[in-house]
Amino acid sequence: MIALATTLAALPWRRIALAAAAAALVAAGWTANGWRKDRELEQLRRGYIEERLAQEAAKVGALGDVRREEQRRVFEQAEISNAAKKEADKARADARAADAVAGRLRQRVADLVAASRNGGDPAATGGSSAAGDPIGVLADVLGRCDRRAGILAEFADSAHVAGSACERAYGALVQQAKKGPEAFP
Repeated sequence: MIALATTLAALPWRRIALAAAAAALVAAGWTANGWRKDRELEQLRRGYIEERLAQEAAKVGALGDVRREEQRRVFEQAEISNAAKKEADKARADARAADAVAGRLRQRVADLVAASRNGGDPAATGGSSAAGDPIGVLADVLGRCDRRAGILAEFADSAHVAGSACERAYGALVQQAKKGPEAFP
C-alpha cells in the first residue's frame, strides 16, 4: 500500500487534471455538436417534407388545370357537334320541302303532258303509251334528273354540314394550341 501511495505521489497530477479537463471539453463539444447536427437534420427533414407537400399541391393544381381545359374542350366540341346536328336537321327539312315542291312540279308536268296527249282536255285520260311522244319522254327525263339532283343535293348538304363542323372543331383545337401552355387557366 505504501508503494501505491508512493506511486500516486509521484504522478504528475497537473498533467492528469489537464488531460481529464481536455477530455471533458472534447466530450462536451462532441455532445454539443451532436445536438447542433440533430437540429440541422430535423430542419432538413422539415424542409424536405414542406417541399414534397408544395410539389404535391402544385401537381394537384396542374392536374386540375388540365382537367378543366379538357372539360372546356369537350364542351366546345359538344357544342360544335350539336350545332352541326341542328344544321343537318335543317338541311334535311329543307331537302324534304324541296322534294315536296319538286313532286308537285312533276305532277303538274305529268298533268300537262297528259292534257297535251288528249287534245287539251285534262279530264280525258285515255290514250296510247308515251313511248313515241317527245314531250312525255322529255318530262320523264326531267323528272328523273330532278330526283337525282335532289339526292345529290341532300348528300352535298350533309357533306357540307359535316365538313363545316370538322373545320370548326379543328379550328378550335388549333387556336388553343397556338396560345400555348400558358393559356391554361
